[in-house]
Amino acid sequence: MSESEVMKPQKEYVPGWEDAMRFGLLGGRPFSEICIKTYLFYTQGFLEQYGELTVDNLKQMLLSIPVEHFAKRQKLYQALASFARYLEQEGLNLDIDWAQARKFRPKRHLPEKKHTVDQKGLDALLGACESPLEHLLVTLLSQTGLRVNEAANLKLADIDFDQQSLAVRLAKWGKTRRVGLQSKVIEALQGYLVYRPKTEEDWLLINRHGNRMDRYGIRNRLDRLGQRAQVKVTPHALRRAFVTLNANKGRPLVMLQIACGHNDIATTRSYCMTTEDETIEAMQGWD
Repeated sequence: MSESEVMKPQKEYVPGWEDAMRFGLLGGRPFSEICIKTYLFYTQGFLEQYGELTVDNLKQMLLSIPVEHFAKRQKLYQALASFARYLEQEGLNLDIDWAQARKFRPKRHLPEKKHTVDQKGLDALLGACESPLEHLLVTLLSQTGLRVNEAANLKLADIDFDQQSLAVRLAKWGKTRRVGLQSKVIEALQGYLVYRPKTEEDWLLINRHGNRMDRYGIRNRLDRLGQRAQVKVTPHALRRAFVTLNANKGRPLVMLQIACGHNDIATTRSYCMTTEDETIEAMQGWD
């Protein structure tokens, strides 16, 4: 590598790093688009503030984020670790010993906050819906187990009413899967499609301005709906509700794993938040 290339600012390596993530040049597996977007956000912000990646700069950035914000600290660390790996792969001699930097890797010190929505909460949410879009959001997420980003990336062509299925093409790690649709989901989809704003966009979820709803738009809409229904709800709480309610009905856990797109069935099991009262009620019928 020439001297001019060695002295090139680290920020100039970001486009190449983005391509490496997208095309699987870091370990062979392509990164998901949401992961790439997240990593770029944290790394570009870091470089804008500090200029280059060093152990001291990493330490200072982590010290500026409260320990309660574990997810933010973890994503920052993971993004910079990936960027450092790319820089080393490109032959750049970093002023950073990653073995030393690994000491700063954030570790969760508080129990992970998990939340779900029970059947009573789902009924309250559906009763508080003021539009077919809100009705679809609650029904779709709670009856299919889709991640919020997967729902935001759905297109009209992904719906197969004849086969009663839905294609999830932009899933985590770039995987594609299909999920089945219950009659209540089909009815919600059909009701929404009549209401859906006329637009050339082929995304399924469209806001009142005729633009695609992203993950943040979905979260905000559910948050407002939850306030009206007096139910704490997030997209991931509805994903957990899908697992919990179906597990309580005796649905095979392996099928729920496939529907959710989990690599490990232990992850699916961790989504099940059956309460003690529900267990007692079920056991009373185990004659």
